[in-house]
Amino acid sequence: MAELILNDTSQSRGPAGRIIETICKFFAICSGLVLTAMAIMSIASIVGRTFFSSPIVGDYELVQALCAIAVSMSLPYTHWIRGHVIVDFFTAHANPKLNALLDLLANLILALFAGVITWRIWKGLWELKGSMEASMLLDIPTWWSYAPMVPSFALLCITALYVAGDDLRKIQS
Repeated sequence: MAELILNDTSQSRGPAGRIIETICKFFAICSGLVLTAMAIMSIASIVGRTFFSSPIVGDYELVQALCAIAVSMSLPYTHWIRGHVIVDFFTAHANPKLNALLDLLANLILALFAGVITWRIWKGLWELKGSMEASMLLDIPTWWSYAPMVPSFALLCITALYVAGDDLRKIQS
């Protein structure tokens, strides 16, 4: 199994890489804060439901929206540190240049899909805003949960392209 090694690569990635890394870290911290808030809210709702017969109204709606936001905000940093799960059965003993080529292709495909997802979420956000769709219990506009996902997937696209550049440099060296 491949071991995840978290190295400080900010020195070797140049100023653009350091900016991307900083933004990715900020998004990851925001993701952690959203998850923490969601956990506290869930505990409060469970305690309220169990001991006082009074859960937090709309807790399921909030968990649904906050989960989507937290996951999307964590993806860029996870990709930046190459923390995604990989199956290296065939590549564990392969030539490093072949691995870099496969990583390059995977990063380009990820960038393409992240770009398409960004576009579709952006389009969906405006359609939901126009239709004034809202959650059933809390009457929160549905598009609000889409708003943080647009920059998250855009950042994932940028991150994948930058990491693809790193892979291209490995192939050329």
